[in-house]
Amino acid sequence: MKYIQLTLGLLVVFLCFSLCFVLQFTTMIQMESWRSNVLSAVLVGYGLFRGWRVYKAFKANEIS
Repeated sequence: MKYIQLTLGLLVVFLCFSLCFVLQFTTMIQMESWRSNVLSAVLVGYGLFRGWRVYKAFKANEIS
């Protein structure tokens, strides 16, 4: 169960950064530039937060 949560956490981090890349560097999703920038900032922040939590969970499982 622990490894499933770690895997899903890494998937969320990857998806956050991928969507941020798509918003900033392609025109696949049409929206105003300020909305794109705000959403990208939120996605990067959330991706970093989830990455930190996955890292902490991985370190906790490594010791056990």
